[in-house]
Amino acid sequence: MKTGKMKNFLSILIAAALLFAGVSASAAADEKVLTVATPYTVNTLLPDQYMSDGDRYIIGNIYEPLIEQDKGGYIPALAQSWTVEDDNTYVFHLRQNAYWQTGNPLFGDEKVQVTAEDVKAVYDYLQSEDYPSFRKSYLDNLESFEIVDPFTIRLTTKEPDAKFLRYVSDIEIFPMKAIAEGFDLNQYPVGTGAFKFSEYRADDRVVLVKNEDYYIEPNLDKLIFKIIPDKAVAAIALRNQEVDIALQLLPTDLEAVAAESFLTVVPSPSGSYRYIGFNVDDPFLADLTVRLAIRKAIDFEAITGAIFKNAIGATLAIPAYGPVTPEFLGYNPDAWMAEYEFNPQKAMELLEADGFVKGSDGVYQKDGQRLALTIKTPANDPNRMKMGDIAATYLKQIGIDAVTVPTEWGTLLSDISNGNVQMFVSGGGTTMDGLNYLFNSAYASANSHRTGLVDPELDALLNQAFRTVDETARKALLEEASLRAVQDCVQAGGYVEYAQIGVNTRVTGFSENTTTWYGFVTSTRNIGVSD
Repeated sequence: MKTGKMKNFLSILIAAALLFAGVSASAAADEKVLTVATPYTVNTLLPDQYMSDGDRYIIGNIYEPLIEQDKGGYIPALAQSWTVEDDNTYVFHLRQNAYWQTGNPLFGDEKVQVTAEDVKAVYDYLQSEDYPSFRKSYLDNLESFEIVDPFTIRLTTKEPDAKFLRYVSDIEIFPMKAIAEGFDLNQYPVGTGAFKFSEYRADDRVVLVKNEDYYIEPNLDKLIFKIIPDKAVAAIALRNQEVDIALQLLPTDLEAVAAESFLTVVPSPSGSYRYIGFNVDDPFLADLTVRLAIRKAIDFEAITGAIFKNAIGATLAIPAYGPVTPEFLGYNPDAWMAEYEFNPQKAMELLEADGFVKGSDGVYQKDGQRLALTIKTPANDPNRMKMGDIAATYLKQIGIDAVTVPTEWGTLLSDISNGNVQMFVSGGGTTMDGLNYLFNSAYASANSHRTGLVDPELDALLNQAFRTVDETARKALLEEASLRAVQDCVQAGGYVEYAQIGVNTRVTGFSENTTTWYGFVTSTRNIGVSD
């Protein structure tokens, strides 16, 4: 058969195959597809177990909580409206057009409506005695869950709780039918969101497709999260138009991305806290004096300047001397700075007063043990790896044998939560209740910010702050709590990063107020692509 005839024959076969599958060749070509480069590997797709930003990017498009966070407030999700009857009582009115996603092994093609009973079943599950996730603590203050009618629920707390709506917004509603039947939602997520799970290729991509039954028609037919741990490679893929969005650009790539006429650089709407943490269960780091000496040995202002210098003069980060970003209550830089002093000489004096002496190799030792420390850093983030590397150099200069170990992101999170670290570079807690995640022993004892710290006074301050509805009083309590956390010195310091997102101009509905932490389709936005 001649080449031309062969090509025609193959074209007919391909078209026939597409038609047989119920999809025309022209329809496939007209698909609205958006590809996002994410630096995060997938740790879990379970809607109640995730701890990583990367997992939340995906889960937030498949599942819905009652309400979503948006621009510092809350917007409807499964609940179309809600009222706060008093400091302890919240009433939510569910959408009556919410259905479990179809076309999956759990529901097949059956269109099943979501009701108040489904929401209660999830909340009951989270409150069960043997529930394994830290989200169990979200509902410690829940007194009662009342079904008013099939689409109305009333939640009553034991005490006033400033963070209650925040927790409600972080409880994804999933089908308890899966739990009852032993269906693995990690292998095949099923929710009520705008996109349905289609495919996961390990360490490569997650593919989601439009949910035709969603109450808002998505502007996208397909949403692809392309896993590219190397952010420099992601920037190249963006410039080559292989991806439409690169979530975290490196300072060294900004100029090249900004120079492309078809690309724009969008700043993150708020800063992200990145820090060096200590595991206080380590024999050396259990000693507060050692931790204070390490903090005095590291110049975080110089580190921030070195990492985030860029050709376009953008302010990409500021030094972080405390654990709250400027956008949230508890930010208290003047008080924090009084606890900080870059002073290597003072650092050595502290160690020597604590009984450390330098050996013949110039490294401090005590009771025959060399002061050798390993700093685990996230291998998917060059900025945080650099912070760890530079910090290790500062420590070596005063006589601490510090080395860094780049670690795959999921492994690092697991190592931190299991206490399998000495020092580590991480980030997060950048929410209105971030201090709880970072320091409250009820939350941080087994999550990806674990330091081993148990400070009853700090716990009491945080608990009081988040039981305080009055914002002025809560602000004062959180400022006191953040200062107490700095004085505990379970974090050496770090920076607040204002990530720059690279976006192709074909992407519509994406702005500086958009956060990919939540869904691409919500009651306030519907991201798409132009032809």
